[in-house]
Amino acid sequence: MDTARRWREQWGYIGRGGVVVLFAGEVQSWVNELRNPEHWQPGCIAVDEGGKSWTAIAGTESNGALMWLPNDPIRD
Repeated sequence: MDTARRWREQWGYIGRGGVVVLFAGEVQSWVNELRNPEHWQPGCIAVDEGGKSWTAIAGTESNGALMWLPNDPIRD
């Protein structure tokens, strides 16, 4: 999460929303909304500005992930 925050600060993405996508601890990209898991390989982690995160799961490296799974507990 710190990596995503530092990247936002360094590249001027504070206040822009969206998610920073990381793989193996390195930033891969920023996207304006969490979508298209098939564009990312399983194991990618997306982090929003509030610190919530999702992991791309299932699928294959060549065909991309099947879905984004929330890493944070659902709150009532």
